[in-house]
Formats: sequence, structure tokens, C-alpha cells
Amino acid sequence: MSGGFRVRPAGFADVKAIHHIETLSFPTRWTRWSFYSELLNPVSTTLVATPEDAPTQVVGYLIYWLAAQEMHILNLAVHPRWRRRGVARLLLTTGLAHAREQGAHTAWLEVRPSNLPALALYESLGFVPVGRRPGYYEDTGEDALILELELGEPEEA
Repeated sequence: MSGGFRVRPAGFADVKAIHHIETLSFPTRWTRWSFYSELLNPVSTTLVATPEDAPTQVVGYLIYWLAAQEMHILNLAVHPRWRRRGVARLLLTTGLAHAREQGAHTAWLEVRPSNLPALALYESLGFVPVGRRPGYYEDTGEDALILELELGEPEEA
């Protein structure tokens, strides 16, 4: 819980709201079925952020995979009305903590170089550029920057 928001695992009832945020956030969108598929994928985790006083109102989401001691962040978005309130940071820090607890040593993602707000957020959390995927985004032909964050070894309890 932070800044008036909570993060919880997503369920099938959240997919309509997640898909709506997706359509408002990206030029090339995942289908609604893609979100259902991620909820069924055993290596995938979908988290949603909700206002503390409205636990069914989804204002943002994070989807990531955990495999081979790596966290791969697939998708992160916040509804335009709820941006710049710490929702994306809360989702990311929650997901990163969970991944580390589950044994992940590294987190990585792809991001458009033109997505300056996302880049600023990722860099503020310690992500660093480690590569580039030329022409990654089919809609514009834009490259993707590959960012990585070393999570380190989980601490002994």
C-alpha cells in the first residue's frame, strides 16, 4: 500500500479494465485474449493497482515473467487520469520485490527510446541500458532499448 493505492494479483474480472488501459496507452495493443492468456501462464504474474477506497477500480497493471532466475517485464501501464501519482513506481517496486523473493537475480525489459517518462522511471529505479533491438516496434519501426537491473541474491531469512 502506498500513496492511497494498493497492489494485488489480477483476476479474470480485471481483464476488461486492463485492456481498456492498454488501448489508452499504446499504439500497438495487446488483445484481450493476451491478458487472459497471461493469467493462465504459470511463469507469468499480473498485478493491478487500485485506489485504497475502490479495490475493484483498476488504475494500472504490470505483467512480468519469472524464469531462470530472471524477471522479464512485459507490460506496464497506468490509466492516463491516474498517471504521475506513483502508481507505476508502486507496481514496479512491488513486482521487483516479489521477483527477488522468488529468486530472480536480474530484471530486464524493452522500452521505446521515445518513451521519456518510462525511461526516467526505470533509470530512477536503477535500470541501465544494456542493448538495443533494431526495428523492434512494428508500428513505427522504432528500436527498443533493453534495460537491466541487477537484483542481487535474496537475503537469508
